[in-house]
Amino acid sequence: MIGLSIILALGAYSLLAFNGVADKFLLSKVVRHPIAYAFYTGITGPLVWVLAPFGLIFLSWENFIIALIGGACFPVALYFFDRAIQQTSISRILPIEGGLVPLFTLGFAYLILGERLASSQLLAFVFLVFGAILISFRYERGQWHAKAFGNALIAAVLFALSAVITKYIFDQSNFVSGLIWTRLGFFLASVSFLISPKARGYIFNTPKQVSAGNKLLYYSTRITGSASGFMQNYAVAIGSVTIVNALQGTQFAVLLILTSVLSVWYPKILKEKISILIIGQKIIAMLIISFGLYLLTV
Repeated sequence: MIGLSIILALGAYSLLAFNGVADKFLLSKVVRHPIAYAFYTGITGPLVWVLAPFGLIFLSWENFIIALIGGACFPVALYFFDRAIQQTSISRILPIEGGLVPLFTLGFAYLILGERLASSQLLAFVFLVFGAILISFRYERGQWHAKAFGNALIAAVLFALSAVITKYIFDQSNFVSGLIWTRLGFFLASVSFLISPKARGYIFNTPKQVSAGNKLLYYSTRITGSASGFMQNYAVAIGSVTIVNALQGTQFAVLLILTSVLSVWYPKILKEKISILIIGQKIIAMLIISFGLYLLTV
């Protein structure tokens, strides 16, 4: 099952790389406020209820509340992440997420799940996380944003907490039940954004400002996002949540290729620079990630 978990995670992160590029475009040109983007992503949560006939079971009240909290963490994390990538280049945010999300996941999994990695898995974890940081790292003097870092840090904590709590609910019930009950929290947190009159204005005005072509792009990314979320969650359900989150470096590798190509046409949005030094850095990072993947399969 470990091998299947890795394959599913790799597939999920490849899809998420495409979504990352689309999200940056939409947040820069279409959906101007991150809370609107988080809302319209989060309200898709109830769609997983179609899986109810395939194994839904009820949880204890304690686990039900825990599931809601775990689900609610995700759209809130998405809001802070979207704020961060709107405030600066996605290439400056990804090293933070690539390094901190796995580290927080490791800590939360240790405390909440009692998860312990074997020595080879721990070594693979180190290579995967270091590769993820290296592949997405770019130094640019005078262009660091403290607010973007703060938002990315909050997002990393919440993403990690959501993943670990979701794994806990999977262990206490089953995959279908864990997905449904955590997604209920996902939905409720998104609806809570409507409490603020200012947020409601951003949310309800957004559809009026979006062209038909951009609506197609948005709904396409939601479909691929749902598919990647399903694959990622199933990978967590049958494998190690720590290792699954550490595999994010593969997402950055795919994202690097996409942004390097697309920045030719959209330089103001993606802002990717290519040089011999940068290419060498990325190749080394890919080799490190590949070695980490090798350690997981031997």
